[in-house]
Amino acid sequence: MKAIAIHGLDCKACGFDFEQAYGEHAKGFIHVHHVVPISKFGGEQAVNPETDLVTLCANCHAVVHRKRDMTLSVDELKGMLRGRWVVEPQ
Repeated sequence: MKAIAIHGLDCKACGFDFEQAYGEHAKGFIHVHHVVPISKFGGEQAVNPETDLVTLCANCHAVVHRKRDMTLSVDELKGMLRGRWVVEPQ
């Protein structure tokens, strides 16, 4: 998938890398998040993988969609996590 080739396999919110944590079995695994929720599209829409998609781990992806009426941005999620990391992601 183009988004993974562009953004990589680490979570852009917390830095989690499935292969690093789980080994070979999880190699190549990551969720791809739509920056603008699909529910807001109002029909078919072209998606630019560089600007409209971002890679997130399963936990961060679940948290951004936690409340139906309010999808968090990746920056908002990073703000929630700031100060809680042992090592901040790049």
